[in-house]
Amino acid sequence: MLSEGTRIGPLRIRKWIVEGGCGQSYEGEQREGESRGESCFLKLLSRELSEKKGFSEFFGQECQALEQLQGPGIWELKDFGVMKWKHWLSYSWISGERIEAAEEGEQAEPRVVHLRTLDEWMTEIPGEISPEDLLSIMIDLHRGLDRAHKYGVIHGNLKPSNVLLERKDGVFKGWLAELGLQKLLRFQSIIGDADGDIVHASQSLQAQESMAVSAQFRPDGTGPSDEPEEYWDLQALGTIGHWVIEKSSLLPDQWTEWAQWAGKSMNRAFPSAAHSMQALPGMVDMESYGIKIDDIDEGPVLSSEEIKNRRAREWKKKQITSSLKFKRGMTGLAGLLCLFSFICSQIYLHLFPVPWTEYSLEGVLDRYQLGLGLWSGQAWGIVPGAYDDNGPGGQDVVGEWTREDGMFKLSFRRFRKLDEEESGKKLWQFIGKGATSADDYYTWQDYLKFDAADGSLSLIKRSDDQEVYLPGKRGDESPRLFPEVRLSRSLGKITPAKLIFKETEELGPAWSLFLAVGFLLACWIYHREFNKIPQEEDDGK
Repeated sequence: MLSEGTRIGPLRIRKWIVEGGCGQSYEGEQREGESRGESCFLKLLSRELSEKKGFSEFFGQECQALEQLQGPGIWELKDFGVMKWKHWLSYSWISGERIEAAEEGEQAEPRVVHLRTLDEWMTEIPGEISPEDLLSIMIDLHRGLDRAHKYGVIHGNLKPSNVLLERKDGVFKGWLAELGLQKLLRFQSIIGDADGDIVHASQSLQAQESMAVSAQFRPDGTGPSDEPEEYWDLQALGTIGHWVIEKSSLLPDQWTEWAQWAGKSMNRAFPSAAHSMQALPGMVDMESYGIKIDDIDEGPVLSSEEIKNRRAREWKKKQITSSLKFKRGMTGLAGLLCLFSFICSQIYLHLFPVPWTEYSLEGVLDRYQLGLGLWSGQAWGIVPGAYDDNGPGGQDVVGEWTREDGMFKLSFRRFRKLDEEESGKKLWQFIGKGATSADDYYTWQDYLKFDAADGSLSLIKRSDDQEVYLPGKRGDESPRLFPEVRLSRSLGKITPAKLIFKETEELGPAWSLFLAVGFLLACWIYHREFNKIPQEEDDGK
């Protein structure tokens, strides 16, 4: 027994409560975190059990699984840990209902009792729990057992002292206490000890009495070292119901339906917690509690090993199904996105030139590139000689394109050569926002028409502040731009021509289509494997 003030992990002992078959129980106090100062229930396992070789690892694994077990009717495990030989578990604290119980003798002062368990309620005030109250309690216990059994957790030590109760606004709520601890106590049998008895020499008479009571709520012919099965818990619920009827101070006629249910439960008439809950006296709408009757035969109850194997198959199927659904969904989504990208690119390339691809014409200085866009975008070209004060042109120039009258209008500008005597300004005076004007630049616009059939750009005209230039041809010379006025006055010597700029690079493979086909094929394969799962699982059974 630990003394008051002893530290165990993040907890401190306040007082000892009781010793049972699963270990010593204490009221503890949280010393860390947001719940600092709050009470908690602390369970300390036997030292003889804790010092078993390999128990610490087994203890950690089981407690991690129990931490995930939550829901109505389950007294949730909040924390656990190990300090030297001390293996402890902590739960939230239930204060219980405070009453003053009279002692025998006229001069004896009444004692204060806190009612926390079904055993304490039926011992101190046996007429307080009515058949309606028992229904409320049993619904919570069945909901807890149904969830626990689906997780493969068997209580194995269900009795009135392991049923916690709390009454709020006249309504009882119940919880299963010490859920899963029976498996920890059986650890010595799991590792093959010669002695299968889990009663330790250090256990007090109080603990041995607790284990004797536990035996009254187990099936005949079973012991604490046997591996518990689901029907143990279902039969224990019936035995608890029968025990409540015997302890109650209410008239027996009020318990007729409960006595019938308890008799069926004790005779293993219910194959599952859901079936037992459906048969509870006064039960109306079981599905409102989120519990449905499984589609199983009402024949013999499955053994624990058969149940584990069935659930292992169901878990494996669920994992495989979830994985294939995810892979099918992701590959399908990726395939559709790639296909959508391919379709959009094909529509775009039917209406616009290939973005940032150079279009050129042999024998002509001009080159063009158009950036990506729907109504406008960046453009790149070559400075014509007419706008180059230092030479024949040929430098790169960046501008922008817009759509105008079904054509691509490419607008460019280039800074004029500085004439300090004429302008009266030095070069550095043109630096800065607002330091230049439109007169300081050559500006011109090239109008191009896109032909989707052969993927080419035709130069329709070029215009600047003074002239409009059109493509023409004189004799056998190569086509070039001529001022529009000159073309009209040439008396046929200069004839209209076409300046057609072709892509300098061929388009590569459509990788988006290739990826779309690959992802959609993978999606189809995952879908086919997904459809095979039910048949494969049935064959495996």
